[in-house]
Amino acid sequence: MIDPCMVRHIAEARATVDRLATDLSWIQEDAEEAARFARQIKAMTARLSSPFDKFVLQDRTWTYLQKMAEDHVRMVAWAERGQKDHMLISVALPKRGWYLSGQEPCTLSDRLAKAVREEQWQKVDQEVMEHLPQFNVDSLRVWLTQEGVPVYCINRLCRFLKHHDEENYEEATYLGIPLLDEIAKHLYGGKTFTTKRSKRGRGDQSKPELAFKTASGPDLVSYCESFVQTFGSLHEDPDQNSLADEDYWNRHAIVHGLMQRAMGVKDSAKCLMAINFLFFARKNEEGADGSDEPESDSRTGG
Repeated sequence: MIDPCMVRHIAEARATVDRLATDLSWIQEDAEEAARFARQIKAMTARLSSPFDKFVLQDRTWTYLQKMAEDHVRMVAWAERGQKDHMLISVALPKRGWYLSGQEPCTLSDRLAKAVREEQWQKVDQEVMEHLPQFNVDSLRVWLTQEGVPVYCINRLCRFLKHHDEENYEEATYLGIPLLDEIAKHLYGGKTFTTKRSKRGRGDQSKPELAFKTASGPDLVSYCESFVQTFGSLHEDPDQNSLADEDYWNRHAIVHGLMQRAMGVKDSAKCLMAINFLFFARKNEEGADGSDEPESDSRTGG
């Protein structure tokens, strides 16, 4: 029969361990704090008179801390893997014409990173296409009006959405490409999304204009910022050998009539994903809440 007094001591020790274990990662990194933690456990052990009680406390404490340490290691590994996956897809996807807004399920990044590593590009397209955003047009109109976007621009966007929904992908693409800069200028203090020309004295052309920090334009959230740290296929000079490729998505080639094929569902979908990216890439001012973003649902699938 276990002594009730010993049970109480164990419970008290467990509660103390719970409080101390909240800073386990800090303790692991700081030798001085680790030593202090060990002294506290030793002091608690000294208050127990029975060798059995001491053994139970030490065993329970060690088991508990070991589990916490293992959980911490798994969480760190998961976070590091997630960061690597994100950095991989944020470079690879724009080269194929895709942009993510951060509203997609986190499991999508895992699957996309795996497909990119295996160079399964059709799988990449399929995964993104299964998570295209769905907008409530009435709510979208209200939000864009509140953001100062002119009616003529909103009307063009709604025409684009209508053409896309009705599978008029040629019309949708030729509306959608110019809309990217039109929307960006109104939401980002005059900065455009597709241009790589810089108006600054240093003439930096390393990334899209949207990615540059300015006094007037808003910053980008870190998730989206990584997608515009270099040029995607949209921004690059036309590749004369890719003009008939169904996966090639380039502003200059499309707008200037260089493409040697009809525009298809993926072209229109890439416009849709890029527009959704623009809606969510802005960093909210401190204190802003989700009401400052449009209603979008891109969380279909798992």
